[in-house]
Amino acid sequence: MNIRKNIDYTELYEALDGLMTRQLPQMELYCEIGKAVCRRTEKGAAVMASEYLNKHYPDVKGFSPRSLRRLRDFYRTHEGHPSLLSRAIKLGWTQNVVIMEADLTMDLREWYMKATEQFGRSKSELIAAIDANVHESMILHIKEEVYPLAENRF
Repeated sequence: MNIRKNIDYTELYEALDGLMTRQLPQMELYCEIGKAVCRRTEKGAAVMASEYLNKHYPDVKGFSPRSLRRLRDFYRTHEGHPSLLSRAIKLGWTQNVVIMEADLTMDLREWYMKATEQFGRSKSELIAAIDANVHESMILHIKEEVYPLAENRF
């Protein structure tokens, strides 16, 4: 049986309220929520944030405990890589989750972000591309950057 510790989450809740009232674009909001949850060291911070958001913002969907843990992981993954974060924010959440949860180096994450940006692939197409290691056989041309790797089949 799980017994919750008596922890004061007031600061987290205030941060969440501030974010929800700012009208941020979806990916920026998700990043900032992940950052707010990441600031808490308690194991249950994502669950508490989820419960709070669902109770106080019932019209906004997508804040399950699993989603809040993913938002936290998204922030942790990109916090030391500002250029990668700015690229990730341009993609949709689903594509970011696929890339984030794949077993990829940071360089390959960036490569797949660029490929997704260039070709606009769906979740299933992105999963198939990662599984097929298309980065090994394709060259990307994005904004005058050339990423090695020989034919456009992504």
